[in-house]
Amino acid sequence: MNIPKLKRIKVLSEQELRNWLGKNSEQEQEVMIITCNKKSRDKYLSRDQVRSALNEHGWTAGQSYTLNGNLIGHVVSHT
Repeated sequence: MNIPKLKRIKVLSEQELRNWLGKNSEQEQEVMIITCNKKSRDKYLSRDQVRSALNEHGWTAGQSYTLNGNLIGHVVSHT
């Protein structure tokens, strides 16, 4: 599996994700949002939480990837 080489933005909470999305509403380039999986309970964001935040800010989720350790990468683009 080839993981795309995109700019990576690590977020540790839903609020941090929403803040980044709001500040980058003019972004046209695809990026990879990095979140933690269920093993990191206090930092975990579900796929539904990520997709909801993306939709509210005009972003679209693409493929997700399991990265090293407890990280998940979500490829996203602004619509």
